[in-house]
Amino acid sequence: AAPHGGGSGWQGGGVGTGKGGGKHEPGGSESRNLKRVAPRGRETRTIEEASEAGALRDLAHDQHGCRFLQDQLDLRHKPHVDLIFQATKADAVPLSMDPFGNYLVQKLVQYGTTEQRGELIELAASSIAEVALNVHGTRVVQKMVECADTHAQKAAITAAITPRLMELIRDMNANHVIQRCLAALPPDLAAGIYDRITAECLAVATHRHGCCVLQRCLDHADPANRDRIIAEVVRNAAQLVVNPFGNYVVQYILDLKQQPLTRAVVHALQGGFAELSLQKFSSNVIEKCLKSGDEATVRLVAEELTAAESFPNLLHDPFANYVIQTLLTLGPDDLVGMMVAKIQPHLQTLRSTLYGKRIQAKLLKRCPNTRVGGR
Repeated sequence: AAPHGGGSGWQGGGVGTGKGGGKHEPGGSESRNLKRVAPRGRETRTIEEASEAGALRDLAHDQHGCRFLQDQLDLRHKPHVDLIFQATKADAVPLSMDPFGNYLVQKLVQYGTTEQRGELIELAASSIAEVALNVHGTRVVQKMVECADTHAQKAAITAAITPRLMELIRDMNANHVIQRCLAALPPDLAAGIYDRITAECLAVATHRHGCCVLQRCLDHADPANRDRIIAEVVRNAAQLVVNPFGNYVVQYILDLKQQPLTRAVVHALQGGFAELSLQKFSSNVIEKCLKSGDEATVRLVAEELTAAESFPNLLHDPFANYVIQTLLTLGPDDLVGMMVAKIQPHLQTLRSTLYGKRIQAKLLKRCPNTRVGGR
C-alpha cells in the first residue's frame, strides 16, 4: 500500500473507508462510507461522482486522492477499474515516477485486463528505461515484467530495455528490473540479455549491482547460456577474486558444490595461491575452495603455499592466516604432517603476533604433541 502522510490538499481532508473494516462488495456500502473528497470544489464520495466531475486524473496526482483510487482498485470492481484506467492511462509515465502515483499504476497493471496491461506497456515503452532508473518507477516496471501475460507484452518490454541494458544493470534501481526479467522472460527474449552479459562478463561481475545480476543469470539461465557465463567467470577468475564484488560471483560458483566447477576455478588460480591468500577478498575465495570437500584441491593449495618463498609471511598475515588455519583443520593427516614440518622452524615467532598465535593454537589442537620452544 502507498505511504500515508500530509500532502497538497483536497478540500474536506483525507480519504479512506468508514467504520466496520469488513469485506465490501463493489458498488455497495463501501461507497457510502467513504470520507468525502472535494476535487475542484465539488464534493464527491464515489468513483462515479469523481468521474462525472472529470476529477479522476487530478485525484491520481494527489497523495490522498491517489490512495482513494488505490482502495477502489483493490475492490477489483471492473467498471471502476475501467474508469480509473481511462482517466489516468495518458499519465502512466509521470505517475510511475511519483512517490504515490507509482502504487496506482502498479495496481492498474495488476488488476487491469490483458488489453489494458498491453496498452499501459505500449504507452510507457519509449520511457521504460527512464522509469526503470527511477526509485519509484523501478517498481512499476518490475510489476509490468511480472504481470505481462502475452509474448507481445514481454517482447515490448525487452525491446525497450535492451538498448540501455548495461546502464540499467549498473543502476541501483534498474538492476532489479533486469533481475526480474531474467526470472520471468522466456528463453528467446532473455537470450539477448545473456549474450550481452556474457560478452561483458568482467565489467558486470566487478560492479556493485552487476555482480548481483550475474548471480541471477546463473540461477535462471538455460544450461547452454549458464555454461557460457560460467566459462567466462572461470576465464576471468584471477581478476574477479581480488575485486570487492567479483569475488562473490566466483564464490557463488563454488557454492554450487560441483566438483568440476570447483576444480576449474582452482586451476584458474593455480600459481597465485600465496599472493591471493594475502589479499582480503581473494583469501575468502581460497578458503571456500578448501572447504569444497575436494581433497585434491586441498593438496594442491597446501603444496603450493608451503613451497612459496612468502610462506613465513602467510603465518602472520591478517588474511592468509585463515587460509593456513583452514588447511590445518581440513587437511588429511599426511598433509597436515607436512605442513607442521614447514611451520616448525617458525613456531617461536608465531607467539609474536596475534595471527601467529591463532595458527599456533590451531596446530596444537590438531597435533597436540608438537614441541613449542623448550616444551
